[in-house]
Amino acid sequence: MWRNDVKDFMNGKREIVKFSPIDVTLDVNDYDDTLIARLERPDLIFGVTFLAVPLNYEYLEGKKALHPITKEEIPIILVDTEKPYLGIPAHIEKDYQLAIMCDIPIKQVVMPVNASLDENKPREDKEWSIRENVVLVVKHWSEDKYLFIDYKNQSWKCFISGGVEEGETPKEAAIRELKEESGYFNLKEIREMPFKMANVFYAAHKGVNRYSNVTAFYIELQDSVRVDLDENEKSEHEVKWETKENLYEILKNGFTDQIWLLKQHLNEIGAYTGRGKFINSDFLNNLENMDEAYNRVINYLNAK
Repeated sequence: MWRNDVKDFMNGKREIVKFSPIDVTLDVNDYDDTLIARLERPDLIFGVTFLAVPLNYEYLEGKKALHPITKEEIPIILVDTEKPYLGIPAHIEKDYQLAIMCDIPIKQVVMPVNASLDENKPREDKEWSIRENVVLVVKHWSEDKYLFIDYKNQSWKCFISGGVEEGETPKEAAIRELKEESGYFNLKEIREMPFKMANVFYAAHKGVNRYSNVTAFYIELQDSVRVDLDENEKSEHEVKWETKENLYEILKNGFTDQIWLLKQHLNEIGAYTGRGKFINSDFLNNLENMDEAYNRVINYLNAK
């Protein structure tokens, strides 16, 4: 039932997609005619954030096309291509690189689901808890190192993470968890990272199985100023710093999802092209079958 989408993706086990591209008719603001564009992955249609057109379409430069389903405005950009196509930067690598270069939004529509298969795998005799969580990639104020937590009573070495409490935003939760678990609170920068994920595991310290929807944040500290940690926190873990290379080795034992986050921040990997659960996709939300998602989109477009 459970998968390791991030681990498979990191190891190059990328699912081969066999869907045929389709042509989609688009409306363009301040343009009297429609435009036909190629859509490479119909199942990912809700992740479309730009329309790329050949260089000789200069009469469209600066205009906005309308998303074929949501009717949201998306930018039109001129690129070295033979035919117009719709860009899905979150999940197609060439589109990701173009979006980064042109400062175009990246909309994730497939969320990886990472399940522990070691001693932290879900237990049949325990109840389930669904929770909104945050994970923090925390950068040292002066060295090229990142913070991690070394638990004393479990074999966990990982980034700071924690739940989003009622009435709290993920960003507020990130700032609170940083202070509670490390003592640091002076931030030079905090920003939400573009990709979300789900983690499935047995939380031994809580005695429950967890399905955790994760929002990640990158935080750079301003300085070394800290408050003293609560005695319970001191008894549970130590705060340590390591280089990215050493962290890749440390985190690979059960926390490959966090390696993925760090590599995302460092631009060592781009688009997420693996499997997962559909999100931000209207009538496709919560699907985990790409064939079904593809068929739903085709049926929807054909019915219009």
